[in-house]
Formats: sequence, C-alpha cells, structure tokens
Amino acid sequence: MEIYNQTPMLPNKKCKLLRLLLTFFLSYGIYLITACVWYFYNWYYALSALLLSFVLMGILRSKLLHSSIPTAQQEFTYSDKDIAAWYLHRYVCPLQDN
Repeated sequence: MEIYNQTPMLPNKKCKLLRLLLTFFLSYGIYLITACVWYFYNWYYALSALLLSFVLMGILRSKLLHSSIPTAQQEFTYSDKDIAAWYLHRYVCPLQDN
C-alpha cells in the first residue's frame, strides 16, 4: 500500500509568488486571452478565442497535473492552486525542500 503525500508547501516567497501567478493564469487566463482578443479585434474573434483557450487551458492543466503529481495520487481531484504547488515543488523549487 502506497502512502499518499499532501500538497507540498513552498519554502520561500519567490516560489509562493510563482504559485500565485501560475494559479491566477490557470484560473483566469481564459478570460484574459478573450479580453485581449476582443480589445484588438472584435467580439466574433473573441468568442472563438474563448472556446479555443478553454480547450488549450484544459490541456495545459492536464499536462501539468500528469507531469508533476505522483502517479498513485492522480486519481484525486486537485484545484489550480494544488496543481501549481505540485508543479513548482517538483520542477522549479525542488532543492529547497528542507
């Protein structure tokens, strides 16, 4: 039987700020992309960008989840904040784990 790990706590303010930015992008990136497209083009392109960015964010979220969370724990549901914490803990801030 495998022991499950809790969502890691990041060690310093730099990693916590990166987690906040990644969480914000995963949560609201769809709307930011849509608003930028609507500002520069028109509402038809913005609607198309909304649909496309929704699919692309889902793919990005899935890739981050499957590349950073241990295989035995991937059956659980994780929020954007948890996915960002696991990804940063595994790839960006791994050595500061003391």
